[in-house]
Amino acid sequence: MELSDEAAAAAVQPVTDLRVRLEALRTEGEISIRAVEQALQEIGLPDAVVRGDEAAVEFGAGAPEGGCVFGEVRQDAVRVEAGGYIMDGGCLPAQ
Repeated sequence: MELSDEAAAAAVQPVTDLRVRLEALRTEGEISIRAVEQALQEIGLPDAVVRGDEAAVEFGAGAPEGGCVFGEVRQDAVRVEAGGYIMDGGCLPAQ
């Protein structure tokens, strides 16, 4: 689903803040589900789906005004984006 202009604007700050926190985790070698959950909570996205291991953690959370903040932190990169819900209404595909 597409993200409305209002929802996209409201997601800019959380996406930016989360990217900074996750980049710090990556450079410190502190990649873990718990660390990513804590970073999401700190920026106000406590109801996230987070999964992975010490090599890579992916996440999806409801954005402040609708839609999703989602991405991944790996040992070599951080990706954080905002977008619409997936077809099942969530933010991260089921495994």
